Amino acid sequence: MTSTVTLAQRARNAGHAGSRYQICLIHPFDPRGEKVGGLETYIRDFITFHPTDTDLLFIGTDSIGDLKLGEVHKLTFRGRTFDFLPILHYSDNQAREAARTIRSSLTGQFFVALLRNFSLISREIRRRRCSIDLRRVEFSWLPAVLRLPFVQMLHGEGVPKLQMDSLLRRYSFVHNAGERFAMATSEKFLCVNPYITERLQKTYPRQKEKIDTLWTWVNTDIFKPQPMPRDTTPFRIVFAGRLDEFKDPALMFRTIDRLRQVMQDKIEFHYIGTSDPHRFPEFAAIETITVRHGFKDAAGMAATLASVHAGILTSEFEGMPRFVLETLGVGRPVVAVHLPQLEAVIRDGESGYLVPRSDSKNDMVERLVHRFIDVCNAVAKGEMDSSRIASSIRTFTPGTQLARVFRYHQEIQNTRGLVTPQVY
Repeated sequence: MTSTVTLAQRARNAGHAGSRYQICLIHPFDPRGEKVGGLETYIRDFITFHPTDTDLLFIGTDSIGDLKLGEVHKLTFRGRTFDFLPILHYSDNQAREAARTIRSSLTGQFFVALLRNFSLISREIRRRRCSIDLRRVEFSWLPAVLRLPFVQMLHGEGVPKLQMDSLLRRYSFVHNAGERFAMATSEKFLCVNPYITERLQKTYPRQKEKIDTLWTWVNTDIFKPQPMPRDTTPFRIVFAGRLDEFKDPALMFRTIDRLRQVMQDKIEFHYIGTSDPHRFPEFAAIETITVRHGFKDAAGMAATLASVHAGILTSEFEGMPRFVLETLGVGRPVVAVHLPQLEAVIRDGESGYLVPRSDSKNDMVERLVHRFIDVCNAVAKGEMDSSRIASSIRTFTPGTQLARVFRYHQEIQNTRGLVTPQVY
């Protein structure tokens, strides 16, 4: 079992065992809210697993509307305490679908809020002697202006020639400029899979040494193997996350519809998330066999995943999709359109199948359907072992991945002389 104490022990620098570390996270998000996704899980887990010798200041948004902006609030989340400085009210309803203008976007409004509260933010971060942890390159100007060290992460956005359901598709130059600036000014630049890392190392050869891969992880205390339901009538398939265009929901819905036809309606599709699937015309054909779960916290997500037989992923691109890791973590196979990074966790016939891409959508639908039928038959025969499936993500845990981030911050603060004495 991974514990906070274990992470602290792994991350602590032995020469500074009596010191306290201060980390500031900056992201347009409220960990108390209902927004789900890889970025949001990262921050929630960052709070959950932060070492006991580390204090957190989180500058974010108030999605509930119950906190006074511009004031530091001491909050408790999953039993862990942190300081929260909200600078913008932005509800979960506003955040559920991608914005169509910069003015209405969460990123744009948060950027303005950072400028408006610059003096307050500067005072708080400097007083605490923080290093900064950033998820979005668009905010890298702040630590640079403050002349404070920061760790930057790139989650795969801004990849050229791929569909994106956000303003980055139209304003990619903003992201690209932020990427270049963050690359030049950050202490460490982390990518969610080695293919992005390789691309950036080739693009920025002078910064090669600071670029590294930080795989996504899954909380295996929550997402742990559960017995596989042997009854495959109906055969239940799940997807969780926002229905961005780059995830190709149309292909996903067409696949489920084709399976419905082949399996004579003995199928259910489960969707965990808050996006509206009706904006895709393909959803109409499967609406009657779809169970929409809405928002689920981590425990609820794990319980829902354990109630199905398999997961589906049809994305054009991803970092390392946390939904896939969580599904595998509870011992459910995933059938996915091929992405190179998924080769690390999806092994054909053992933890699911990777389906080769094709120029023909019809061909891809048939390939996916074929593999789901293989999974259904294997489940019915008892050939899909939950523990064996879950073992495929054994290195994708907070103890092996997230602990590295804490170690980077501690090394930076030790080198810069930012650590403060331990108070007993």
